[in-house]
Amino acid sequence: MLKLRAGIFIVEQGCPYLDPDAKDPHCWHLEGFLNDTLIAGMRIVPPGVSYEEVSIGRVVVADEHRGQGLGRELMVRGIACSRSLWPDTGIRISGQGYLQEFYHSLDFITVDGPYLEDDLPHFEMLLS
Repeated sequence: MLKLRAGIFIVEQGCPYLDPDAKDPHCWHLEGFLNDTLIAGMRIVPPGVSYEEVSIGRVVVADEHRGQGLGRELMVRGIACSRSLWPDTGIRISGQGYLQEFYHSLDFITVDGPYLEDDLPHFEMLLS
């Protein structure tokens, strides 16, 4: 998972930062495999770790598998998992700016931003 995340967030997006952080051990990690190859993933951050609410982040789909709806499917499953584990809280994210409309299509609303996170424009968004 860390190799896939680093390949996208650090190499592809040209954003040097320390990807694994102190949050990872507390998170649920959803992984998508094609045969034995990891092609997608995300982490679900429990309430109280990043925000008061649950948070979804580090959403990745391998370059050669984009454009097939896997990002949407991953988010739908992540939202369902989050609601199953913590049904009494919303889901708050820090989404990259170019994905704002994608997150709106999943019923997230923008509550703050834009702001820079790792030198990239982001928006804080909430799904009640």
